[in-house]
Amino acid sequence: MENYYILRLGKELRRNLKLFRDSLYKQHGNPSLLALEACIILGPADKKEALPFVDCPHLPLSTHSVASYQYGHLHLPIPDTPFTKIREQLGTNFPYDGIYLGEMETTFPVDPIMIKDVSLAILTIQREGDLITWNVFSEKHLDSGRHH
Repeated sequence: MENYYILRLGKELRRNLKLFRDSLYKQHGNPSLLALEACIILGPADKKEALPFVDCPHLPLSTHSVASYQYGHLHLPIPDTPFTKIREQLGTNFPYDGIYLGEMETTFPVDPIMIKDVSLAILTIQREGDLITWNVFSEKHLDSGRHH
């Protein structure tokens, strides 16, 4: 089982990204596009009951206009390393800043996506052969106007 701190995107953006990933799946048939929710992975997490207080990254954020494949993940890159402080506060790290889409090795142009709303959460991933199950828990909304 793997646990990751993630920034969960707002409900409408998650729904739109699901439709986008569904269309990619229809074109390419790569099941990883349907395996996990689109989110921003901050890094490995110890499974804890309560999330720590952290500062929200400065919102809104915008993605680049090209999807990127790095470190085994297809993602929508977010420029200027906006998650350095929150990763330091969580004591974690991850090799890229972006919205996880899947594990398909490709790149393509996309319209930049604006991120206006995020929640800190823990994503648990269980892999058994080809079966991947996941769960998001301990979600806490982050307000970009507030600092702790």
